[in-house]
Amino acid sequence: MGFRSGAYATVWDIRPRTDSVTSLRISISQKKKDSDEYEQTFGGYVTVLGTGQASQAARLHVKDRIRLGDVDVTNRYDKEANKEYTNFNIFSFEKVGEAGGSEPSYEPTGEAAEFMEEEPGEMPF
Repeated sequence: MGFRSGAYATVWDIRPRTDSVTSLRISISQKKKDSDEYEQTFGGYVTVLGTGQASQAARLHVKDRIRLGDVDVTNRYDKEANKEYTNFNIFSFEKVGEAGGSEPSYEPTGEAAEFMEEEPGEMPF
């Protein structure tokens, strides 16, 4: 499924930045058709924007599941550093298990498990 509206994600790290910005490290996985294993389709840091949503994100816990609402992807190129930055922004989400949401949780395997164990690097925002 990947990073898009309606996708379910698992939260691995929560970093409140300001009253209106919280960074989350998330992963999104889907079940392989030929087995019962999950394959990671997205993993990385996202920015939750907006006072209410950032506050809600700051109250999340590791391994919480969320359903993405309004999302946006932008990028910019820094000529001096010769580097491109991609920003994944979330404007709305709901915690699974609240407001009637119901998605089963799972323990990550393979690449998703490795992603969870990695130390976060420097973020461009």
